[in-house]
Amino acid sequence: MKYLKFKNLSIVYTEKTDGNQRLEKNRKKTANKFNFNKIYIPNQKHTNQITYYKNTNDKADGIFTDKKQIPIGVITADCMPIVLFDDNILSVIHAGWRGLLSGIIQNSLRNHNTDRLRAFILPSIRQCCYEVQKDFIKEHNIEKKYFSIRENRIYLNLQKLAKNLLQEHRIKSIYEIPICTGCCDKLYSYRKGDFEERILTFAWFE
Repeated sequence: MKYLKFKNLSIVYTEKTDGNQRLEKNRKKTANKFNFNKIYIPNQKHTNQITYYKNTNDKADGIFTDKKQIPIGVITADCMPIVLFDDNILSVIHAGWRGLLSGIIQNSLRNHNTDRLRAFILPSIRQCCYEVQKDFIKEHNIEKKYFSIRENRIYLNLQKLAKNLLQEHRIKSIYEIPICTGCCDKLYSYRKGDFEERILTFAWFE
């Protein structure tokens, strides 16, 4: 697993060697490594909904807390984990194309002081590997700046879409780990056949 530190914020994302984080027993092992009893994750259903950390039974793909030492996170296997934080609120969201296009970033920003907000985009499938069909581009009116064409195949840039959505809300401090789950052998990827396995990305205020 990888551990990142930014002032009073800690961020962790797991790798294959940490096991399938869809399984509660493996999440508990991960939590115990940082002296936590559990990591709060929402009931993810590719929605645009955000929930408070005490309401993890809610169908949601974003979770937030205003407490210290409360680890919150999401599980992914190609979609983007995005960590948002200001001085008082921490959010972690699971942002695939459905969530992005239906407003999960905008919904999460409602909980934050956007003047003080920072965003981290963690490893996810990138334009090099994320092939989509022409019908997808037409159906969702995807602007040309968000995709490229190579050898008559279309590749979508989810990270650019997410960053532009954040910038539209005047978020200037955006950090990105440019690792592609489709390319990196250390990470699970649904597109590579890891249909049941998941990465866990979580964060907490010290």
